[in-house]
Amino acid sequence: MSDRSWNQVRDSEKPEGWVEATANGWGALVAWVAGPSNVCRWSAPARDRHIEVHILTGGVEVHQPSVLSDADLASIDDDIDSYLADADVPPLPRGYGWYIRRPAGISSDDAFWSAINRGVQEAAPEAVRPLELRLVLDGVMRSLYG
Repeated sequence: MSDRSWNQVRDSEKPEGWVEATANGWGALVAWVAGPSNVCRWSAPARDRHIEVHILTGGVEVHQPSVLSDADLASIDDDIDSYLADADVPPLPRGYGWYIRRPAGISSDDAFWSAINRGVQEAAPEAVRPLELRLVLDGVMRSLYG
């Protein structure tokens, strides 16, 4: 792992059938463990990075896009970097969207994340720290991409 760098990841628009990494420490950690051959990134200016807010009013759920401020993005990126540091992974370069190649046999984004979460839970249900999770993820991802 020590010879790996985020700079080895190719720049590209989102390829068809790839999964967007969640904008949190877990998504970044999965991208790191998947490795440069299974990850690409695209330049994502702050104006293009947003979240979807789910509001429940009177039993009706409304999905509303919300643009993130520069301060919001900096806070999210700081949290991701802190999580990655705890996993002994270098900081994630800022200003990008990240995509992970979906392994063969995985038909949807939900199935991708479910397979990873299930694999981690089955391999080490007690793992909670980022470094522990990184080590478990290594085996899970090798199995998925095998």
